[in-house]
Amino acid sequence: MMAPGTVAAELSEDRVGCTVIGDRGYASKEFPREREGNNHRAVLPGRRNRKEGLVYDKEKDKKRSLLERVFGKLKEHRRLAVRYEKSDINFLGFIFIAFLTILLC
Repeated sequence: MMAPGTVAAELSEDRVGCTVIGDRGYASKEFPREREGNNHRAVLPGRRNRKEGLVYDKEKDKKRSLLERVFGKLKEHRRLAVRYEKSDINFLGFIFIAFLTILLC
């Protein structure tokens, strides 16, 4: 298994000037500095045991957290996680059904 920083570095190496949003696992000292080399802005909350805190956009981090929780809820529906439905329209229909069950329950 690769470290989170190396995967994110591979994904963002050909991009310039983007916002890189991640959770506390990416909040090493080297990761934001490496991203600044390509003009990226890092939105990373600092780890709890850091002596000096990181400055980051808390609104963007709240949106990242919300999106992560939504995908976690969707993964609870096994039919979506395993993707039993092979046609795109049926799969999209089950995504809508999963969203309805999340919203109504």
